[in-house]
Amino acid sequence: MAPKRIDRKSNAHLQSLVGSLKQAARENEAPVWKAVAGRLESPARTWPSINISRLERHAEAKTTVVVPGKLLGAGAISKPLTVGAFSFSAAAREKVEAAGGSCLTLPEMLKAHPKGAGVRLMG
Repeated sequence: MAPKRIDRKSNAHLQSLVGSLKQAARENEAPVWKAVAGRLESPARTWPSINISRLERHAEAKTTVVVPGKLLGAGAISKPLTVGAFSFSAAAREKVEAAGGSCLTLPEMLKAHPKGAGVRLMG
């Protein structure tokens, strides 16, 4: 008899998101989604919290960036970026959209870029 699998996450939305990320990684051979799923499986206290000033420093204009945690609004951004994250602060969402970019949830990002091509992982 196989041991019973115990899910450590009690958030059903998070469990289904991790499952869909792993499935997309297998079906599309996209290692970026496997890395994001691995980060989301870890305890939430270890998830990265990235400020938009870091995106300004490290991301090129018009690129696609995924943050497997929360995007925070400290700093300024002047480049249009497409940013996908598990969650956004209100200030971060305002600043990214004011710079001409867009903020997507991880399921929306997965739907827009299933093969993970051109998606940069930050955090």
